Amino acid sequence: MKKVVYFLTLGLALGFSSCSNDDAVLSSESANSVVNNSSKTAKTAVTDPSIGTTTTLNLTSSLLSSGITTTGGKYWENTYVANTNLSVDIFTFSHTGTSAGYNYWDGFIVSNVNDITDYGSGAGPGGSDGWVPHQWGTMAGSGFGTSTTTTPGTPGTSGDPYIVAYWSSYLDPVSPEGTTFSESGFSNWIKIGDTGIYSVEGLKINMHPWPYYGCLNGDGFAQPFASGDHFELLIYGVDENGTITDPVTQTLADYTGSSLVMPTGWVSVAANKLQALGNVQYLVFQMASTDSDPMYGMNTAAYFCLDKLSVKRVY
Repeated sequence: MKKVVYFLTLGLALGFSSCSNDDAVLSSESANSVVNNSSKTAKTAVTDPSIGTTTTLNLTSSLLSSGITTTGGKYWENTYVANTNLSVDIFTFSHTGTSAGYNYWDGFIVSNVNDITDYGSGAGPGGSDGWVPHQWGTMAGSGFGTSTTTTPGTPGTSGDPYIVAYWSSYLDPVSPEGTTFSESGFSNWIKIGDTGIYSVEGLKINMHPWPYYGCLNGDGFAQPFASGDHFELLIYGVDENGTITDPVTQTLADYTGSSLVMPTGWVSVAANKLQALGNVQYLVFQMASTDSDPMYGMNTAAYFCLDKLSVKRVY
């Protein structure tokens, strides 16, 4: 709730500015009661490949040909547009957006921003307002397998696109495994194909700069991690009956012993973890952190990045 009050307040201050002004970009944990989930009803025609075909997410520069220019690259032009899901290959990524009075988004967008600066020292309430116009990066600096030489953190230099995700923790039910999935009930989901069923063969995950520096230094909401703290991505499947599977867990930050471990490069989620999801129609993503309030949820910024999702049609 601290974040809700902060971003609603900041939204009133910034929302009357032009939506094309990058300094007026607003996104983080705003009140979902204000935004609602109408964008999740958007449909895009997708054709399933033949049984046995493996499809790997291929993010091309054309996805950002009309993107919004910011420090170090571009992000998706529809980030703040309602009723727009992101569709790439056979994958449909959930997305909620609005620019009515203030800017808000959750779900997934595409970016090629190469900026890993720590913006967590803002002077406004909460100390996180420096992140508001700079929430588009990944600690690797570029998508997985960038063909050009890209040094992370070099403003004005961009590499291959990748997916940025923001999880709206105020929307999702806690521990949803065993329940029935609906698109409108979850912030971050990926639909695979149309009516086919798929096994998940591969996935690359990367740390987003906001939670990275929040775990390292704090950001006004988040506290610097200490021994015993951890931050994780939870990945659920949805089977052919619409039932949500038990999650697999991918650690993003872990303070074990005397050191904080946070990989900055792309990390492959272990194949045996992904296979444990079984055969699925959707993937659902949630997050967890030891830096959390029992009533208001995570203080750690709820962002992560992904690339090279690979699936095989089973039937």
